[in-house]
Amino acid sequence: MQVASVSDPGSPIVNNMPLVASTAVLACAVACAVTLTSTAALSACNTTVRGELVAGDAPGERFGVRPEKLLFFSVTEITEENGVKVERSFQSFTLGNTKTAFPIPFELHVDSPRDCPKESTLSVQGSDHDGLHYSFRLNGRKTIRLEKTEFETLRVFSPSF
Repeated sequence: MQVASVSDPGSPIVNNMPLVASTAVLACAVACAVTLTSTAALSACNTTVRGELVAGDAPGERFGVRPEKLLFFSVTEITEENGVKVERSFQSFTLGNTKTAFPIPFELHVDSPRDCPKESTLSVQGSDHDGLHYSFRLNGRKTIRLEKTEFETLRVFSPSF
């Protein structure tokens, strides 16, 4: 009885086909990664919210609203839990502002791995400095739908004490 060695190239057991196993495994891994990436992209929220801030001065207001140097935008998701509407932060933005008069244009690029909320609120607060605030000198809020790309006009007011 003759025992053949697997490492012997002359042995009838050794297969002379080219080694493609590593290439096939790499190709399979790339295909799986592309499939997972495209599937994840389907459930992501990628949209742009465009609009402008307009002064919403109320007739009995002591101090009119004025543009601020920093604008803090927030998009919140509105859901219902046990019959109660609940708001959760979805994405926030800070924009610098150099305009000294209204209207102030804005453009927010929403990019989240989560689905776009069916109902959401866009709010803005403005100040001339960053950091801790007791109150903001510019405030505004509006219900929006992220899946619709409409131009949003957001009325802003100064705080009332």
